Amino acid sequence: MISINKQAFIHAMKNDSNLAIYVSTTFALLATLGFQEVIRGTLKPEHFMYALLVSFFFVLWAVIDRKFRKS
Repeated sequence: MISINKQAFIHAMKNDSNLAIYVSTTFALLATLGFQEVIRGTLKPEHFMYALLVSFFFVLWAVIDRKFRKS
């Protein structure tokens, strides 16, 4: 089980609203994918890895976009 400091997590979420958007979008994507796969009966770990990879690249794109828009 992963142990995290809840207060540090809540503080980070309050200070960076984009982080809250990225985290909630990733969870929503994984939950939607999970429900759809269970209903269709095609639950595969590769699909979850793909969803995490897409979420990672979305965050990377947003970080790069933020960096270049400030300068």
